[in-house]
Amino acid sequence: MSRNVVWTPIVREKLTEFRSKRFTPIETLDYISQVILETEDLLKNPVIGKTYTEEFGKYKGISRIVVRKFQFYFRIVDHEVLIIAALFPGENK
Repeated sequence: MSRNVVWTPIVREKLTEFRSKRFTPIETLDYISQVILETEDLLKNPVIGKTYTEEFGKYKGISRIVVRKFQFYFRIVDHEVLIIAALFPGENK
């Protein structure tokens, strides 16, 4: 049975704010789209192999996956993966 990935509004909004000096706005949007697709592919797999559980700090006890240096924090409830936070590359917790 596959999982449904749910991006919370706060995470969706944050991803739209990502900017890179190296890319045009169109290239940046394409890059973020690829990050989202890769993240969903990994999280839909019932045998997730690249996740961690935070032991300290704000996200203690919450699972984390890293995709292209983006950190996504999520919880699995039944057959849904709820993405509750995202950190950009280089952004501190």
